Amino acid sequence: MTEIPGASPVTALRREDEPVIAVTPPPSPALPEPSAAAPSTEGDDDTAASTESAQHRAPRRPPSFLRSRSRGIGLALVLAVLACVLAVWSLQRTDGALRRADDMALELRASRQEAATLGVRVDELEAEAAARPDPIATAERVKASVFTIISSTGRGSAWVAGQEEGRSLLVTNSHVVGADARPGTMVTVIREELRVEGEVVRTDEELDLAVVAVDEDLQPLSVAEQVPQVGEPVLVVGSPLGLEQSVVTGIVSALRDEHIQISAPLNPGNSGGPVVNAAGELVGVAVLKVGDEQTQAIGLAIPAAEVCTIIAC
Repeated sequence: MTEIPGASPVTALRREDEPVIAVTPPPSPALPEPSAAAPSTEGDDDTAASTESAQHRAPRRPPSFLRSRSRGIGLALVLAVLACVLAVWSLQRTDGALRRADDMALELRASRQEAATLGVRVDELEAEAAARPDPIATAERVKASVFTIISSTGRGSAWVAGQEEGRSLLVTNSHVVGADARPGTMVTVIREELRVEGEVVRTDEELDLAVVAVDEDLQPLSVAEQVPQVGEPVLVVGSPLGLEQSVVTGIVSALRDEHIQISAPLNPGNSGGPVVNAAGELVGVAVLKVGDEQTQAIGLAIPAAEVCTIIAC
């Protein structure tokens, strides 16, 4: 082998009969020389622009734990908004229900007040109806206690006041049994089918009252405890002109010293008959009428209190 002159140390050895091949090592890369104050070149600007454009074209994605946290916060916000909406809706429904309940309570209270007012009014109407005379009902209660008296001087009416010694006592006017009647005088007592003899047991000509006793068990009338008021309705039952069980109505026109003035028309035969109030209680005894052909007659009755002076009431 021969050494090739001028060759580098890495020159290969060859044999003398082979052609010479020179092996040259590659040149070392040139390093840039540092330059302290050199401004950015146009190439640098292009590179920066390219880099910025690349950054806009392909933004970096946030880490996965940040994405999960963002989704959790968003879901929480949605749920919070939904809860608020549901709460407002629930409050509105509750408020509406409370208002309806208040309205119903007011209506119920008004209905109860109206019912109470109606109840009071019904009671007042019932009281008025009870106080208003019912001639039919009153007459039915009273008729059984009213009789006709026939004496030697005429006829009149009488009513059952009670009983004494097993006999029923009837009250009438003394002028009905006769001015000369004395205890023991006999009269006839009739009512419909009943006809019995009665004995005069007591008379008071000053009061114009007489008491007749009969051997019968008859139904007595109740006597009112109070004096009737002016304007109070009254009913008179008797036998005017001999017509038995006749009924006339009127009011108390005035309270006189010795008599009760009534508007109910009286005729001969009514004398001695009972004057009763709406409850069928005796308030007086019909005695006479005062008037003439040119004036309307005024009826007078003896007060019940006077009757109780000659008979137990």
